[in-house]
Amino acid sequence: MNSFNSVFQAELAAINFADGWSLERNVKIKVFSDSKSYIEAIRSPEVKSNFVLSVKDNLYNTKDLVTLVWVKAHAGNPGNELADHFAKIASSCGAYMSIRAPYYYVKRVCKEFLMNEWNSYWKNSTTGKRTKEILPLANLDLLISNNYAIYLLTNHGSLPVYLCHRAINNLIHASMICTGSRF
Repeated sequence: MNSFNSVFQAELAAINFADGWSLERNVKIKVFSDSKSYIEAIRSPEVKSNFVLSVKDNLYNTKDLVTLVWVKAHAGNPGNELADHFAKIASSCGAYMSIRAPYYYVKRVCKEFLMNEWNSYWKNSTTGKRTKEILPLANLDLLISNNYAIYLLTNHGSLPVYLCHRAINNLIHASMICTGSRF
């Protein structure tokens, strides 16, 4: 497995392996696990992950050969403690398994890449000096979706045109008129 794969994916891969082993030998098995998340994912009718869907299909094909049983974690169950021990060993030196990266990981990597590209472009850009004084770096937390606020901050868009049509040449002058201030 790769470093980006989750424990959830590893548990599903183990279930898939046990399922295949049981089907090959036509042997009934019980799989005990302290993970409710994968059991709930397998039971859920609304699954979006292709990997979970393939595990569900494989479990369906084995009919009654594989039974999934949940056990409480860290409750002193010797079998569960031993399984946790071997899972830790397998995560560092086990057989390589190619499992696609989870959605959240791909989303995070793409977001980081795009933010780095955006900041690089923003840093090297020769335009937007007024806006750079307010926003020195691109930041999604500061993303403004209000068009009028963008027009006001950047002096672009329909707001400056609107103000020019009413003989207001700059925003400072407009501010003074609105507040009743004099020069």
